[in-house]
Amino acid sequence: KKPKVEKDPGIPNAWPFKEQELKALEERRARVLKELEEKKLAKKLRAKERLDDLVRDTETRTAQGTLSADGSKRAFYKELLKVIEASDVIIEVLDARDPLGTRCPDMERLVFKSQTSKRLVLLLNKIDLVPKEIAEKWLKYLREELPTVAFKCNTQMQRSNLSRKKSKSKVILETSSDCLGADTLLQLLKNYSRSDELKRAITVGIVGLPNVGKSSLINSLKRSRAVSAGGTPGLTRTMQEVQLDKHVKLLDCPGVVLASATDSKPLMDLRNCTRIEKLADPVAPVKEIVSKCGHEKLMSFYKIPSFSTVDEFLQLVATIRGKFKKGGVVDTETAARIVLHDWNEGKISHYTVPPVREPAGPSESAIVTSWGKEFNVDEVFKREQSTVIAGLPCLSDADHTELPAGAPMSMDVTMMEVRKSFFSSGFLWIEPHPSL
Repeated sequence: KKPKVEKDPGIPNAWPFKEQELKALEERRARVLKELEEKKLAKKLRAKERLDDLVRDTETRTAQGTLSADGSKRAFYKELLKVIEASDVIIEVLDARDPLGTRCPDMERLVFKSQTSKRLVLLLNKIDLVPKEIAEKWLKYLREELPTVAFKCNTQMQRSNLSRKKSKSKVILETSSDCLGADTLLQLLKNYSRSDELKRAITVGIVGLPNVGKSSLINSLKRSRAVSAGGTPGLTRTMQEVQLDKHVKLLDCPGVVLASATDSKPLMDLRNCTRIEKLADPVAPVKEIVSKCGHEKLMSFYKIPSFSTVDEFLQLVATIRGKFKKGGVVDTETAARIVLHDWNEGKISHYTVPPVREPAGPSESAIVTSWGKEFNVDEVFKREQSTVIAGLPCLSDADHTELPAGAPMSMDVTMMEVRKSFFSSGFLWIEPHPSL
């Protein structure tokens, strides 16, 4: 059984201090209630302060993110200057689908201005994504200025023994992951190291825009995964050294976006210079794709009916791919990112045609003649025609869309301050000859 609990009998009426005790009880009760109210108010104030701190932290992180993006751009630019300063030969990697759009003449001028003894070689990467006739036109166009090599990087996933082929048939080339053009490039570099009886080791810097294949080029030449490579822009963040053999050392450089304020942001996004997942407006570059490729090409590729606007196109792509939000609303932003991925990966096949060149000046002719002898380009490029170019699909068999050639990128003027501070810290800067 539960024990009985005696009830409080209260204060007897006959107790002489009853009134004083009742007043003391009321005061204690009021004090407790006041403390409870103060605790509730303090709790509300603390919650408000935490909310204000959270808002301030969010604003601070946003501001720091903007500053860090600008800082990363400057840091990558400094790494580019280090690579140019330390290299004897600089290889500028271009995308074969749009060589002019992925080329930066201002960066080439940095090479010429750093030292007149440095040499610049253009490398036309992803050559398997364009038809044979277009590749030949671009090689002829670019070789009127600088030595240019056709190349296809290795895309195999193993850690070592990346395969390399000298020649391929058209059918095998379309689905192959082997490297093409490595023998041509290595022979070109070895010819330069032996020129003028130098007989010394040379340092080769690999530069270019993000995601043009700089790291994949090094892995293909080394035939192993010497550096990290991937389809994400900005994967390489610092200069990396790779010893190819006793005669050649390679320097991997981060991809630097040297775009100025005059360059169009949607066009920059189409060159895969920015991570697609971080694009604030993925629809804008898709509008450029629709205007360039036309409706029939996109209707055939995505297996969708006819459309009239870009929004309608994205709605059809989202529906066919099953991309919906809550309530069955189509997710057009996700569809836009899918289209951008297909564009960058070459699934939406396209190419550009070189423009009509004006007559070359005496300075360009002098560069082509002198550098051609040092690299012995006539003998090297003759073998390239029968090994690399011969395996490309013909224009009549290819299902590509012809686009106008992109405009070369111009350097941001804010990077000039970084260059001045870099060379004022003790690095040598030699003014180039007027012919360069």
